[in-house]
Amino acid sequence: PDGTRLAMTLSKGGNPDIYILRLADHSTQRLTFNEAIDTEPTWAVDGSKIAFTSDRGGTPQIYEISAIGGDARRLTFDGNYNARPRYSPDGKSMVMITSRNDNRYRIALLDLTSGNSTILTNSRLDESPSFAPNGSMIIYATTTRYGSELAAVSADGKVHQRLALQGGEVQEPAWGP
Repeated sequence: PDGTRLAMTLSKGGNPDIYILRLADHSTQRLTFNEAIDTEPTWAVDGSKIAFTSDRGGTPQIYEISAIGGDARRLTFDGNYNARPRYSPDGKSMVMITSRNDNRYRIALLDLTSGNSTILTNSRLDESPSFAPNGSMIIYATTTRYGSELAAVSADGKVHQRLALQGGEVQEPAWGP
């Protein structure tokens, strides 16, 4: 968040783990030491923690680790697939992709205090959620019978919007600062 470090996944030893790269001197610090696949790191707003996706529990789930290292803590327990975490601007919640054993991948909001998650979308294949800078909306890519589309949902799940495109495919949308 302060522009001095980059969180990334590297497979230095043949296994994907989470690392931090210090931009000033290009040194790396390995944060995870697990035989599982650890990927999709994202910074907490204050830079103190990193959330990531790992299959160390048998299925892809969201974990969190201190930015200085230590033990990772599992954050998600509902469903057989939770991935692509992104912290809200206020740091109180997290948006992610979830599947509840039904082969549908939807956008969900995880309350970091209670641990409860709420599914916000009802499509078949939603991906790449990203919070608006004010935290009120979440933009994402969705696949419909017409192809991929850009969509948005309010953080409370009450407002849904499809954003029309002139053409092309939508992948990896993200809000700017």
